[in-house]
Amino acid sequence: MSTRKQTVRPARGTTDKTGKTGKPAAKPPARPATDLLDANEAMDLLKTTRPTFYRWLRTGKIKGLKVGRQWRFERTDVERFLKGEEPRIELRADIGPFVDELRSRADALGAPALTLPEETDLQIAISQVIRLGLVMRASDIHVHPLAKEGGQAHKAVVRYRIDGVLHPVAEFDIRLLAPIMQQWKSMSACDPHQLKKPQDARMMFDAGDKRLDLRLCFVPSTLGESLTCRILDRGGSILTLDQIDYAPGDRERLLRALRGPMGLMVLSGPAGSGKTTVLYSCLQHAAGPEVKVVTIEDPVEYVYPWMVQSQVDPSEGVTFSRLMRSALRSDPDVIMIGELRDGETANLALQAAMTGHLVLTTLHAHDTPRALARLVEMGCPPFVVGDATKLVLSQRLVRLLCPRCGKEGGIEPQRLARAEHLARVGGLDWDSLPKRFRIAAGCDQCRQLGYRGRNVIAELLEVTPEIDEALRHGASVNELRTIAVGQGMTTMAADGVRKAAEGKTSLDEVFRVLAHEAW
Repeated sequence: MSTRKQTVRPARGTTDKTGKTGKPAAKPPARPATDLLDANEAMDLLKTTRPTFYRWLRTGKIKGLKVGRQWRFERTDVERFLKGEEPRIELRADIGPFVDELRSRADALGAPALTLPEETDLQIAISQVIRLGLVMRASDIHVHPLAKEGGQAHKAVVRYRIDGVLHPVAEFDIRLLAPIMQQWKSMSACDPHQLKKPQDARMMFDAGDKRLDLRLCFVPSTLGESLTCRILDRGGSILTLDQIDYAPGDRERLLRALRGPMGLMVLSGPAGSGKTTVLYSCLQHAAGPEVKVVTIEDPVEYVYPWMVQSQVDPSEGVTFSRLMRSALRSDPDVIMIGELRDGETANLALQAAMTGHLVLTTLHAHDTPRALARLVEMGCPPFVVGDATKLVLSQRLVRLLCPRCGKEGGIEPQRLARAEHLARVGGLDWDSLPKRFRIAAGCDQCRQLGYRGRNVIAELLEVTPEIDEALRHGASVNELRTIAVGQGMTTMAADGVRKAAEGKTSLDEVFRVLAHEAW
């Protein structure tokens, strides 16, 4: 029986005992130009350090993809960054109709064309959102998902706050919300990859001849992210006290207090009642080469000459109270504190007012008597509050009737009766009022809103010896109000009736603004 000699062939790519090789192993395929890079490969390609690289990633300059716990980067995105190009954001739906609607509405209202470089559809969309907001005189832009049938987000919406009231202006495909938010974040140096935590940002925006300071707030929600954008016009000017429609007697008392060398002046009211505007108006009146003004703000909204303006930063331990102590060592004549938020700061403000400084500040309180009571509740001794405080000014903003389309008449008897009651109990002579009551109508000039612009309704309480004595004896809010009205104060509600009777605003608007007040 013969045996066949078996030949053992070497495996591919291996070497046999004679040194001969079989078929060589195939080379791995070349990585395509669009493959994914890890962080080290991306840093090598960019020739940068790790801290710098991750700062670029955090601020959205480089587009990355999170795979598990690791970052991956497309080679094309890294190459775009090397060329100085912005990260490309993919659109999941057609953004054209949304842009066309914004542009057509802005054009119809006579908005000037933007001269900004607009390279992508997303940048164009955001520019048109801001452009329309400017021509509509919006103070805030709101972009968020809109829940409809069954609680599902079928659409997203853009709304503008105009003269204190929100107005929906455009809806768009919900699939565009995420890329629009990502573009906003990239423009404002926020982290576009952070979707679970709120983010605050600030960006400057050149809109033709205007330099806008935009304050952005991104908030995650159940149906998608929400954006609120506050518009601050750096080229705009703060109103003077003469442009604010205070009653003649209130304006004179306010100017007299500003001319004094010391004392605490408190502005009270809810958010959006114009307190900051009045503070800056007062500071402009008081500031000058011979007066040192120090401000403590959160944030600094406008920068003016002859003022040393400081900004609170709690993350660095820079609080109102800490800056207040520094301000007292800075030889100031006038100190402005953006807001009294705690008892420590309030007591420091009163101390400064009693030691030769004029102190201006704001406080969240419904009216002037409640502001005095609030200071006591914060732990300030009543006798110190009475000694140090010169006056308290409380106000709200009401929309002014359009001068072109406002109509006289149309007031229901029960509304007139309510107005008369508010006037009489608020220290106003009802019989001497002109009673030129008007209602809103709507025209092209006011964009069919019936109102154009805002001004104040206000009350001013001077801390007299009688008010001081009542504070020391624990008088109630109603008792303080009765004393103040008896000494000539006109309540905020009565001031609103006065402006409605003069035809400046409507009774409906006054009642709307004061709807939650206990008058």
